[in-house]
Amino acid sequence: MFKNVASPISLAYLCALFILFPECLFGQTTPAAEYLYDSVMVEIHPDYTADITYKKCIRFNRAGADKYSILRVPVNQHIDFSPINFSTRLPDGRELTLERGDIETISDFSPRYYPESKTKVIYIPSPRAGAVAEIAYRLKFESLLYLPRFFRQYDIPSNNSYFEVKSGIPYAYYISESLEIGFLPDSILAVFAPSIPARIVEPHMPAHDDYQILIKPDSVDYMEGRYGFSRWPDVANFYNDISPMHDTNDLPIVIRNLADSLVSGRNSRADSLESLLGYVLNNIRYISMDIGRGEFKPLEAVEVLSKRYGDCKDQSALLVSLCRAVGFKADPALMTTREKPDVIIEMPWPGFFNHVITAVDTGNGYLFLDASQATCCFGNLPFSLRNRRALICGDSPFLEFTLTSPYGRNNDIDIDMTYNLNGGSDMRVDVQIEIFRDPAHVFHSPNDRQTLSNVIYTLFSEDILGRYSNNFRAETNSPDYIKIIGVFYENLTESKPGSRMLVTTQSPYVKTLRNFFVLSGRTNPYEFDYSFNVNETVNFNIGNDYEAENDSLVISFNERGLNAELSVLTNDNNCRISKSFQLFNYTLSADRYNRFADFLLIASQIGYNSIELTKGKR
Repeated sequence: MFKNVASPISLAYLCALFILFPECLFGQTTPAAEYLYDSVMVEIHPDYTADITYKKCIRFNRAGADKYSILRVPVNQHIDFSPINFSTRLPDGRELTLERGDIETISDFSPRYYPESKTKVIYIPSPRAGAVAEIAYRLKFESLLYLPRFFRQYDIPSNNSYFEVKSGIPYAYYISESLEIGFLPDSILAVFAPSIPARIVEPHMPAHDDYQILIKPDSVDYMEGRYGFSRWPDVANFYNDISPMHDTNDLPIVIRNLADSLVSGRNSRADSLESLLGYVLNNIRYISMDIGRGEFKPLEAVEVLSKRYGDCKDQSALLVSLCRAVGFKADPALMTTREKPDVIIEMPWPGFFNHVITAVDTGNGYLFLDASQATCCFGNLPFSLRNRRALICGDSPFLEFTLTSPYGRNNDIDIDMTYNLNGGSDMRVDVQIEIFRDPAHVFHSPNDRQTLSNVIYTLFSEDILGRYSNNFRAETNSPDYIKIIGVFYENLTESKPGSRMLVTTQSPYVKTLRNFFVLSGRTNPYEFDYSFNVNETVNFNIGNDYEAENDSLVISFNERGLNAELSVLTNDNNCRISKSFQLFNYTLSADRYNRFADFLLIASQIGYNSIELTKGKR
């Protein structure tokens, strides 16, 4: 059995926690609905087909649980659906039965495009408060590539969950350590969990499935071929084998001519790649379909160009061909989105992936291009693909990548402020803010004033926003780069010659990191969407009316993947406060996060964001 690399959560502990504090797991004492039992029985036959029987019993604890009363089952030409029983027992004892004709079949996409990929929609009869529904159906798989991942954790709790598999061919399996495993006679694998809490899903956060089961046959039949997946290169070779993509020397003339016209007159490799990506984004209509739902095989690039529509793998096939036509080393990259857990490294399997993008080897790292995401700027991946693993179907068969790009600045916020103390009761503060790449994409709006408001509100106090927002302007406003300059004023305390005063600065640095690290309602604060850097420099031009003592101070935090430093340096006529933060890793352990939160609290104290001045020269 493969072990889960995550820290296990004891099932006994979860059960005890549920008994003592049920609201901790479900957010309320009684969930809207819950599975009284949930069983899956899998039989894999010697002819490389499989039958899976699902049986569930769901209790509706109160009205308004509509989202749990509709069952959707994806099918295609490789999966046959057979209903067994859909019935509901009402609180007064009456029983309602769903007839076979009451099951709706809908096409997920246009009739001309993968018409065999459909969804069975079953409406459970009368899901009123106190009702108990019985659900049973069978799926027959002609290709084992389409076996589901057998998630056992839902957004409602389940009890007495049972999983059983009997196979006529060799297979491997993975289960979370939270589950109990046993073997029945005749080599039947059996897994049982008496109680599984509801899963909590947060926006822009990976799903943490502490309860899951995966089955991976050693070999599968697909498109008149038999494929085995003992290593990740086997999966890459499988995708390359079924993909009708051409090598550089064998590309159709229409693809070559189009690519040449798109890069003509471009000044750099980056401009050329952006033009190729822009063509696919703007001219090939995206039709949503996960790989594995319809087919793993993409269409030919010429066919995609002719149809003017396709899903992610089709768009990637066209973009890969266009890149290769003008000399770029490009390959498809298989990915999984944030709705699914990370790829389990010990279990090479095509079904782990539900998305395809394009990986361009620039010689200075990979540049990843998503031809199905028109909302994200060049060189940036959307949130759903960050903190993911990619299987590049080229020379490097498996790669864990970050968002570093070989072009320009990467995910930086640079803040420069100059305090001018030249006499009088006001200090003029000149501000320049530069935001590069992903943070810029977060702040950006096509409306300059809205972008300005987004930045100033996030980085500065409400006092600055209210009094001096009109003193700021956006010199540059794009999804990839924002530059803002502005001026605000701070009051100086009236003082006599020889007296001392403390001048406190604004610190957008501290406010920015608080926004990243202290988010209300976030139950798992240790995951971040991308690596980023924050740098702040505060200069004091002291002038002739004040004096500062020569002094220096440095405090720092440096733990694996997480670095921060604060330094203060003063002399007679100048003072500089510098702060820097770098996040290299996406995931922080809880103890490391808490230590950094403590450091951030210290760094935000007045003593580290101020200087002491003496009125007049000595």
